Amino acid sequence: MTDKTEKETLADSLNKTLEKSKGIVFTVAAIIVVAIVAVAVFATLKSKATEKGIEQFDLIAYNLTNEAKDLSADDIAARQTKALEDLTPLTEKKGIVGVRANMLFAEIKFSQKKYDEARSAWLKAVSGDDKIYTAPLCYYNAAVCSEELGDTDSAISCYKSASEADEFVLVDHALFSLGRVNEGAAKYADAKAAYDKLISLHPSSNWAELSKSRLIALKAAGKIE
Repeated sequence: MTDKTEKETLADSLNKTLEKSKGIVFTVAAIIVVAIVAVAVFATLKSKATEKGIEQFDLIAYNLTNEAKDLSADDIAARQTKALEDLTPLTEKKGIVGVRANMLFAEIKFSQKKYDEARSAWLKAVSGDDKIYTAPLCYYNAAVCSEELGDTDSAISCYKSASEADEFVLVDHALFSLGRVNEGAAKYADAKAAYDKLISLHPSSNWAELSKSRLIALKAAGKIE
């Protein structure tokens, strides 16, 4: 077989293969186009669903707080009950709608001194995305609820999570509270670590000054070196 004949044979073979696979190539291309369209439609629908959810949330919040200062205790309670009822389906939503709904749900429950339900809602607001900007506040408030419930382990865990966000506006308070709760649980090394971190982070803050005084007291009592 000559080189020319071999080249022609290979070319013919390739052409035949392409002819046979042409339908598959076109089918794959069609699937890709359909997928791109589907993603675009999904994104549009998701955006519209989010927009609708935010509108629903805003209306609930407005109905709860509008001219509330002039309401009686019974009227406020009635508004809270209605708001909780309307918020419930939104608390199951993903993204910003679910976050905002759970945070408002938690605020209402906290005001009613239903700390267990408030804590659950605060934590639900960060479930699946603890990097969201509202996460430190949610963890901090969950910690406060845990303290109200006498749940020291949960309070420590939540204050720790809140304090890990250095840019959190209440990070000093979170760190001091972490130290205080650890100190109350006789976890003196952990308390010292929290106080030390606070002093290192913001040495001139009022919370840092309080932390320094606690370290002096713990050393004087022989609890830490």
